[in-house]
Amino acid sequence: MLAMRLKVLTVLAALSLGSAAPAYNFKGYYAPAVLESPMVDNVTYTPVGMGIVTSKAGFRVHPVTGRGDFHNGVDLSAKLNDRVYCLLDGVVTRVGWRGNLGVAVEVYHPYPNVRTIVGHLNAYSVMPGMPIRRGRVIGYAGSTGRSTGVHVHYTVIKEDTHEYIEPMQFINQVPQYVVALRSAQAQIAYSQNLKSFRKIDTKLIDVESTEDLPEGKKGKEADPPASMEP
Repeated sequence: MLAMRLKVLTVLAALSLGSAAPAYNFKGYYAPAVLESPMVDNVTYTPVGMGIVTSKAGFRVHPVTGRGDFHNGVDLSAKLNDRVYCLLDGVVTRVGWRGNLGVAVEVYHPYPNVRTIVGHLNAYSVMPGMPIRRGRVIGYAGSTGRSTGVHVHYTVIKEDTHEYIEPMQFINQVPQYVVALRSAQAQIAYSQNLKSFRKIDTKLIDVESTEDLPEGKKGKEADPPASMEP
C-alpha cells in the first residue's frame, strides 16, 4: 500500500512539474486523479481544448519516414502533460501501448456509434470498462510512439462499418450530438448500441502494431501503401 501511494505521489509530482519523460522504453503511467471540465454545450472543442491542427487526416509525407503515408487521424498541438479530454459520453474500451500511436486511450461512444482514439499520451487517467462523461480528463499529452514532438493524435472510427471519419468533421458535429443525447430516442439508441458492442477487455494493452485499425482509402496521390502511421 505504501509503495502504491509513493508511486501515485511521484506521478502527480511529474504532472505538476511538467517534467519530460524518458525518450526510450517509456510506456506512460497511470495518473488516477478524476478531473472534469464543464464544457459548454454549444462550443466546439478538440480533445485538447481549443487546440490547433498541425497535421490533417489523409495522405501526406510522413515527418519521420519521409515517404507517402496515410494519416489516420488529425494531430493537435499541445504542451507536455496538457490535459486531454473526452468530448462525448461513452465507455473506455482500450488503454495502453498501441504501436506507433504510443500510449493511447480508446473510447466507444454508443451515440453516434463511433470509437475515438487519442494517441502519443504521456499518461492515462482512465481504465478499460470505465463509463465516462463529456469533459472527463482521459490522459495527458506527450510524445510516445512514433512522434517528432509533443502533440495529440485523434482518430475517429465508425463502429458499424469500421471506416474512418474525418476527425474535424466529427469534432464540429459534437455539439449537435450533445443536444441530441437529451432526447429519449438518442438515449434508447445509446443503450441498444452499448448492449450490442463487443466485449470490452478490462486489461491494459501492450501491442506493437495498429493492424486492428481499418485501412485508409487510397486516392490517385496514394501510390505508396497506407502504413497506418500516426
